[in-house]
Amino acid sequence: MARFVLVHGGWHGGWCFRWLAEELENRGHHVASPDLPCEEVGLTPLDYAREVGPQPDAIVVGHSLGGFTIPHIEAGARVYLAALPPLERGEIKDCFVEGFGGAVRDIRDRSYWPDADTAAARMYPDCSRPQSDWAFAQLRRQARLDPIPAPFGPRDVVIATLQDAAVDPDWQIRTARTHGARVIELDSGHSPFLTQPDELANILSSLD
Repeated sequence: MARFVLVHGGWHGGWCFRWLAEELENRGHHVASPDLPCEEVGLTPLDYAREVGPQPDAIVVGHSLGGFTIPHIEAGARVYLAALPPLERGEIKDCFVEGFGGAVRDIRDRSYWPDADTAAARMYPDCSRPQSDWAFAQLRRQARLDPIPAPFGPRDVVIATLQDAAVDPDWQIRTARTHGARVIELDSGHSPFLTQPDELANILSSLD
């Protein structure tokens, strides 16, 4: 059995992996889902990685903005789930679906979602309303985080989410293939750990 470390994306916390963690544990795997200090201004992906610590025996899964963090974590393997890989900013400038959102900012320049309706429509459109409301109630503010380019390629796995309303699915696949990463396609939105935890757990288990 494998050990998984699940690294969340912007605004979220380890809580978002609740049902995925249960599915993985039911399959006999060990799971950790740490909280990153996303509300703290002035940090870098290296600071986030230090919060997680080295995980040389684990499959480290980074969701969305978590893709900036996982290449800086010592890992047995890395999986990019609907994620932004650690590339130059010019390569990721067109990654988001037009009209995605998350651009409202507070006086400390941290982005946030202003209300549950907006989050449901733009970030969680494939979730049930109870699912999106549950998630929205736990969202935090996200300080700016700039990528630090790092190796990304044949040793990495990309799970591309084909109905994603946040990170463009075609961009996910094209970027992964350009860099030689292995691509696994999942017919889901941006948050399959909420909508398809069983299917996602099956995919991750197959990587063991």
